[in-house]
Amino acid sequence: MRRYHVTTFGCQMNAHDSERIKGMLESLGLGEAISPETADVIVFNT
Repeated sequence: MRRYHVTTFGCQMNAHDSERIKGMLESLGLGEAISPETADVIVFNT
């Protein structure tokens, strides 16, 4: 299974957007990685 990791910087709206991004990635069949080192896809939301 491919895995993703999302790192969020900034305000509450960025945190909300990151949650939406996570949902989109999971709907595509990706699972959440524990750390960026184990992820296939890394998202930096600023």
